[in-house]
Amino acid sequence: MSPGGHAATTVVASAVTVYVSGSLSLATAVALGGFLIDIDHVVDYLLFNRQWDLHPVKFLRYYLEGRAKRVVLALHSWELFALLAATAWWTGWLHLWGYLVGAAMHLFLDIVFNGKFLPKNIIAFYSFTYRAIHGFDGAALMGRRDYIVPVKFWSAFFKGASLND
Repeated sequence: MSPGGHAATTVVASAVTVYVSGSLSLATAVALGGFLIDIDHVVDYLLFNRQWDLHPVKFLRYYLEGRAKRVVLALHSWELFALLAATAWWTGWLHLWGYLVGAAMHLFLDIVFNGKFLPKNIIAFYSFTYRAIHGFDGAALMGRRDYIVPVKFWSAFFKGASLND
């Protein structure tokens, strides 16, 4: 899903959380999972792909054009979800459950909308172990595809990329 799609769905999910629970802090936890989970893209961009230009246009296009050479995405992993769910269950920490609800929504939307971009199993892609077995190699995990990305930033942010078939 596009970053703008994640932002919009996260705003809705957070608003519903405040309405239902009356808790702004719980809604913030949902927002962290729903949108700010993507902070791992920034970590990959800087640390693993050695890209230093943090201009939003450059960063967004780098990912939408499928140029990532290394795809670690530590926060986008079933293994981390299992660990966090076990921790939330063990501690009963409601805010961690809120984060997990937001993050689960994020991954579900990624699976539904981004599966067409991956040549292999989209479910397996969200396993950290699977990505590690493939050496976090962007080409091996995502293939080499030709993407169409809108030129204007906000169009790219909300529409995302499409395949040039």
